[in-house]
Amino acid sequence: MRVIIVILSALGAAIILLSLLKGWQRRRARQRSEIAPDQVLLIHLISVFFGFAVFFLGAFWIESSSVEPGAFYIPATLEGGAVKSGSLTKKFQ
Repeated sequence: MRVIIVILSALGAAIILLSLLKGWQRRRARQRSEIAPDQVLLIHLISVFFGFAVFFLGAFWIESSSVEPGAFYIPATLEGGAVKSGSLTKKFQ
């Protein structure tokens, strides 16, 4: 589920940045009484780079908080009326 969220957030960030940059480009073109170009420009490359950056940072964040393969989860327990949190360990206890 977290992977899907990272992918969608990267795509959304790229689309939002592209929309903002295109709006800025259109406003500047109107101020100069020019026509805004429709071909692929630097702003498209910036938005693609931004989307990739969000994606790779998100993927790195997901992998940095994951555990090694073969790890076991020890569920939370009640000890002396207090909840002892669960944890991941390499060995099954």
